[in-house]
Amino acid sequence: MGRLYYGSDELLGQPAFPGVQDPTLVYYHFRPARPANLLVTRDPDSGELNLAAGTFGPLTDHPYTICLHLHSSPHSALSLSAVGAECVVALPGRDLIRETWIPALPLPRGIFEAEVAELSLLDSQVVSVPGIAECPVNLECVVEFVRDLYGRATAVFLKVVAASIDEEMLTRDRAGQIGHYPTYEVDDATNIWGGSIERLGVNGELLECPGFPAGAKRGFNSDMTAWVADLRQEGYLSEAEGAALSGWIEELSSAAGRNPALRERVTRALASAAWEEWDDLHAQLSGE
Repeated sequence: MGRLYYGSDELLGQPAFPGVQDPTLVYYHFRPARPANLLVTRDPDSGELNLAAGTFGPLTDHPYTICLHLHSSPHSALSLSAVGAECVVALPGRDLIRETWIPALPLPRGIFEAEVAELSLLDSQVVSVPGIAECPVNLECVVEFVRDLYGRATAVFLKVVAASIDEEMLTRDRAGQIGHYPTYEVDDATNIWGGSIERLGVNGELLECPGFPAGAKRGFNSDMTAWVADLRQEGYLSEAEGAALSGWIEELSSAAGRNPALRERVTRALASAAWEEWDDLHAQLSGE
């Protein structure tokens, strides 16, 4: 057996291998598994909470510092752009795969991702931002350093100032703990529509994230308009229902989230779609 070599230009183009159709099969080996997290921040202007899914890496132990990798969450990057800004890094377990997936969906501005994912907030000890109650571990953090990388990502260096853990985790043996959390972003899977779906894993076991209809067919390479269109095309929504939902979302965007009743209506509808509760969604869109 030989060894394959790729230059930087080849890596950017997702390297291929003769006879292999999956464009992610080679590239994912060069991006090792990263610990997954749910990041809670607060918008410095509006005061609204934001929840984003991402990855992080530990830096030092004394003091305990970590580095966040922010790629597609501009609201989180804005909230953490100033030194001293506060946030909570929550570590999800294997029972929160869908809940970790949902905050990465292209939800419209003004929608709090935790509500769509049906996650509960947890009061923090030191920082003003809450954590996520369903996550076994929550790290309360303050920003120490921020750096933009090549215009494509932001690295945020955080100092952990407090932490909490579910007591139930401490009653498990080490193998039981490791088998439950933390989850890791392991690789990307290419679906039949050419979309890229992130997969999470724990100790080598792949835990599939939901794809369409819980999200657009093309996964992260899509947007809310395409998701609604896909649902209409495949019969999950009628033409009238799709038009109604699109209208609500457009109205919410133009109101910048200042209509609480409309915001609640859109949140409920998107939660029903994300959880594939179609009877509830039909009832909401028909006004029942």
